[in-house]
Amino acid sequence: MTWGVVVRRFSFLLLLAGVAWIAGCGGGGSTQAKSTTTTTTTSSGSNVMAISVDGGPTATNGSIYENAAFATVTVCVPGSTSNCTTINNLLVDTGSVGLRVFQSAVSSLGLPAVKASNGVAADNCVTFVDGTYLWGPVEQADVEMGGETAKSVPIQVISSSNTGVPTACSNGGSTNENTVALLGANGILGVGTEPTDCYYDGGSACSPTSGLSSPPPLYFTCSGSKCSLATVTVANQVTNPVALLPTDNNGVIVELPAVTGSEATVNGSLVFGIGTESNNQLSSSATVFTETCEEFTTDFKGTSYEPGSSCSGAGSFIDSGSNGYFFPDTSIPTCPKKTTVGDLSSWYCPSSTESLTATNSGANGSSKTTNFSVANAETLFTSASTDSDAAMSQLAGANPSGYGFDWGLPFFYGVHVYNAIDGQEMPSGTPAGPWWAY
Repeated sequence: MTWGVVVRRFSFLLLLAGVAWIAGCGGGGSTQAKSTTTTTTTSSGSNVMAISVDGGPTATNGSIYENAAFATVTVCVPGSTSNCTTINNLLVDTGSVGLRVFQSAVSSLGLPAVKASNGVAADNCVTFVDGTYLWGPVEQADVEMGGETAKSVPIQVISSSNTGVPTACSNGGSTNENTVALLGANGILGVGTEPTDCYYDGGSACSPTSGLSSPPPLYFTCSGSKCSLATVTVANQVTNPVALLPTDNNGVIVELPAVTGSEATVNGSLVFGIGTESNNQLSSSATVFTETCEEFTTDFKGTSYEPGSSCSGAGSFIDSGSNGYFFPDTSIPTCPKKTTVGDLSSWYCPSSTESLTATNSGANGSSKTTNFSVANAETLFTSASTDSDAAMSQLAGANPSGYGFDWGLPFFYGVHVYNAIDGQEMPSGTPAGPWWAY
């Protein structure tokens, strides 16, 4: 079974204070000839980190994680240049925030614990759109990415244990993806458009000054097996490491080559900063979309997927951590539940490749039309010409009702995607974050 059989959406579920949970014509044949070569497009500079869509850490066992971009970072004890470890195959995710690594990868370092506002070590819970979650303590580390280092970054250390997880995190039965086999990666590098993983109002909803009767279920303090909701100062919340870089800290650019159909491997770059260096200038042809509630609007087949008033709508989001396009469309048939590789009923299986069009628009009034294609997922996963390819540009699935339009990694192929972080200084002539552009 390949990883692509599993729907992967690593955009955060967001809890907005006082509101509710929300998200981070046909024609032609449905498969393309397999590519045995690697396609590469890279930038250079100290603010550049290599990324690769290559199947991930389980690929050597034949379990390919399709449409997932991976990177390598070095984690050190704060202030040390020798007490460090390098972690590869981290999922690059523009739909979440924060570095999340397995306990086994950093346990030998002895990273210092980060404390909640009550003075007790903080634990962090993150829940994703696909119904999974990660749980573990918040610890502090220096994080080296490319040629730049973010100092004293609060990160989540994913606990190897499934016991003691509070129901407010697990929802009484969701999947804890606390192994490489379950996650398909050695951790997550969340580089979304917010500075901390408590999105609402710059992290204040999780802070002791929020004034809320009960904070969002992101942070806890535990005594034995009993855990209680906790508040954490903004500075101690799991933080987007890009925001703590000394320079080039206002956003990222994801650069991946174009993919026609499917290819074995593609290599690209994660560039830090927007408008801060000669290699990260905002292209004159790029359209900027300012966000509302971390979302924007997509008009598709007569329906607007938009944030709505008070963040109550099913909006659209840009998410490199999702391994396909995900959107509602009852006119495209879904795949069979029973196939040779398992249940594919969440994926689209048109009889021939669908050529589709959607228009994205931002709160700033900008708009841009995008063409994309959807191929038969069962054929992609099982055909001898494609079943070992890691990059699939036409993979798509059905989003559940209420989750809007998810522009996953296939959207990123051949397009430079900019993500500007909320609250960071932006170059002259561009709006304040959060926004994204392509």
